[in-house]
Amino acid sequence: MNASQLRLLCDALIPLILAACCCAAEQPVNAPFTWSNPIHFDAGPNTSEVRDPCIIREGDTYYLIYTVFPFRNREEKRLADPDQGSSPGIRLYTSRDLQTWTFDRWLVKSSELSENCPYKHRFWAPEIHKMGGKFYLIFTADNWLKNEYNPAGRWGTAGYAFVGVADKITGPYEHITYIAGGACDTSLFEDTDGKTYAIIPRGNVDMQQIDLTQLAHDKVRLLGKPKMVISCDNADINMAARAEYLEGPWLMKQGGRYILLCAGPYSEKKFPDQKGYWVECAYADNIAGPWKKDPRGQIFLGGHIAVFAGPDGRNWFSYRGEKFPQHRGLLCIDPFDIAADGTVQHTAPTLGRQSVK
Repeated sequence: MNASQLRLLCDALIPLILAACCCAAEQPVNAPFTWSNPIHFDAGPNTSEVRDPCIIREGDTYYLIYTVFPFRNREEKRLADPDQGSSPGIRLYTSRDLQTWTFDRWLVKSSELSENCPYKHRFWAPEIHKMGGKFYLIFTADNWLKNEYNPAGRWGTAGYAFVGVADKITGPYEHITYIAGGACDTSLFEDTDGKTYAIIPRGNVDMQQIDLTQLAHDKVRLLGKPKMVISCDNADINMAARAEYLEGPWLMKQGGRYILLCAGPYSEKKFPDQKGYWVECAYADNIAGPWKKDPRGQIFLGGHIAVFAGPDGRNWFSYRGEKFPQHRGLLCIDPFDIAADGTVQHTAPTLGRQSVK
């Protein structure tokens, strides 16, 4: 290229470069992220609330699953309805901004399952956990059609815990297998040493190591004896009120500290000043314990937490709204921090427009 050609090229490029610089200068730096609770979206037919929401982030996309309505126990009069009157399955939604959610696909669909499939009805409290480079879908379900189609030879109000695995968050989830000894709302956790644990609500919340290495052969085992992590009773923090039961556990680890979040209903009749569905919390420096309950007891009014990486680099939780009439039973999200003393600090539950850097 001679000097004349080079000069012509520069003359052509300089306006383009200047325009690009001007556009870049117009883009906001550290623009705030805004959201508004509750988050409304098209959750499809047969839904009156977004129960047990679980958001997980993968790359620049957020994924949401939850308990899809209708959510009920087996009723003889509804067995002729679609899906024998049960929840139709587990629907996956995606979002880039945590506000606009789009239906992506069915992860499990009742109508596509065989008559004798042990996980054909209800589909409670689904969660997705990324562990060891794979994605694990865990949920509670059963089969209403015949008792013998269920793992324990009967269907019941408590349901059964199942887990499946996929190479991608969108599935397909394969080798969906019954967790013998699991319970409704069973959750999963992978520690930094690669060991995996099942967090199991049994009134109180227990923890037990789980072997998922044989899941490709349709085998799952709970190892050792369960250890209670947090109890309904609050005598250990000198609080008279106690939860009716605990559910929806989520275990996380930050800075070497283990944090267990769960939810518990408090009876209006027994504890009118502390009634409602509350988030509770316990902490430990070793997964084997000792575990100590947060001295506040009730952390905030809302429940069934799932923790995900938020748009500002902090931890956020998705939860079912409870405090305000406007978001009771609907999807809510809020950020939280871990204070210097290791406790969860937050502004939840929030209502209406919020903003963070």
